[in-house]
Amino acid sequence: MRIYYLILAGSLVVSLNLLCCSFSKSNKKQCGIMPVSNEIYQRDKEQIANCFIDNVEYFRLFHRYDYDAVRDFDSIKSNYNGYYQKYPDAKWDPANFFEPYATRYSLVKDNYVNSPLPIKDQLKVTTDTIFYNKTGLICVAFLVMENKYSKIKGLEDDRDKGREFDARAMIGCRVSKDSLFKIYPLEKHKATGFRNYVEAANILEDLYCNHLNGIGSTGSVYEGLMFKQNVGDKEFFEKSPYFQKYDSVTYNFQMYRHLGKDFRFNYRYCK
Repeated sequence: MRIYYLILAGSLVVSLNLLCCSFSKSNKKQCGIMPVSNEIYQRDKEQIANCFIDNVEYFRLFHRYDYDAVRDFDSIKSNYNGYYQKYPDAKWDPANFFEPYATRYSLVKDNYVNSPLPIKDQLKVTTDTIFYNKTGLICVAFLVMENKYSKIKGLEDDRDKGREFDARAMIGCRVSKDSLFKIYPLEKHKATGFRNYVEAANILEDLYCNHLNGIGSTGSVYEGLMFKQNVGDKEFFEKSPYFQKYDSVTYNFQMYRHLGKDFRFNYRYCK
């Protein structure tokens, strides 16, 4: 099947013959005995998709776009700091992972504003595939987002027709198979602006299952580290730099680097 897609990092349009994951090298993780039952697998898919929606909704409700441009005046700064003491997790999305889906562009204000409608009514999120480690406590999930934003007077249309589908990857981590995953963004690849679900899902899958290996990105906690495994490879969860310990209690995938300093992602746990 021939698919045309855009790799955002290099703005390079590529065409290739692409087989579905179930027939590719990534099938290594899907063959044999799964570490969870099909019932748990389906539950995990729903929980991870809902967690994505919950995080976007949190930014929609509590991020203050009117504070973003003006922080110099003492009164504004005082209000800004006081507000985000109440909602610290909504202050900033360091991976720019959830927050873009929480906004609409105001033609009146000539700036981004909080979307006026609940995210669940505007964005359909589906967990396409989950790859688990041997214990079932860590996973990589591929999600597909269908943009269904309504036309609203005064707001710019969010996405041109034929470009409604995105796909993103994330890592999930939990303490037991009965508990919920907390999710962390994977920033290496994303697929944005596709015409249908299958195209978005297939290209994201190809990028992570076949093109993840290489040197870690400069300016990240992976700088200088070598990725020798793709998602789905036999030793991915054991040897990939994502799952190396940053310190005694934290994995690399839980960290991000900003202005030369390292911080822990502080996205919300999902109910």
